[in-house]
Amino acid sequence: MWLVSPLAGWDRNQVEVRSGPGGRQVSTETDTVPIYGLFAMVAHPRFVVNDFLFYAEPNDSDVLGNLLYLNVYGDPEAACTWNLGAGHMYHKIEPANEEIQIHVPMVKAGALVRIKPWGVTLNPYLGYAWERTDTLRSRVDNDSLLYGLTVDWRWRMLNLNVKYYYQDSLEDCDDTHTVRARFVVAFNRHWGAVARFDYMEHATGDDTSIMFGPVCVF
Repeated sequence: MWLVSPLAGWDRNQVEVRSGPGGRQVSTETDTVPIYGLFAMVAHPRFVVNDFLFYAEPNDSDVLGNLLYLNVYGDPEAACTWNLGAGHMYHKIEPANEEIQIHVPMVKAGALVRIKPWGVTLNPYLGYAWERTDTLRSRVDNDSLLYGLTVDWRWRMLNLNVKYYYQDSLEDCDDTHTVRARFVVAFNRHWGAVARFDYMEHATGDDTSIMFGPVCVF
């Protein structure tokens, strides 16, 4: 199965800005702007590949992001089986007089539990991420452990998928909480509509986006 979904919505970005001697003065910048995205997925009983590309301009900065992920599964009929995954998250942020690029390759391993009478699938997992941040003047590496849970629910023409993971930094105190949710209503075998919610919180701010769009399945 192939799925493609163009998306548009709103993004709210809040970030702490430090100034003054020693960065002691802290102010908060909040901005709500349009956001545009494209989600694509290839699904098979034994593997799923998905890619989410997005663009927004919060706080007078151009932000381009992409999340690519591959999941491989064990027995597609078993009530409990294994899951392995690998992905790469990329952000390019261009504020005034600066360019920031963030690369985060990651891997995970976990279990897949199917509760078939309820149409529910649970996927708890552990993982590892290698984060690298490049600016015009420096490079910072920050590895982290990942603790996550994905819940998927299907009933007739409805599908709800919710992902949560906690990124436990090994290098500094900038831990990250991430929630992603996708709700799909199918009109027929080839067309539907989707609502997508993304939230990320870290030490110096948070980002929330809500997007909507059509779904094409072929």
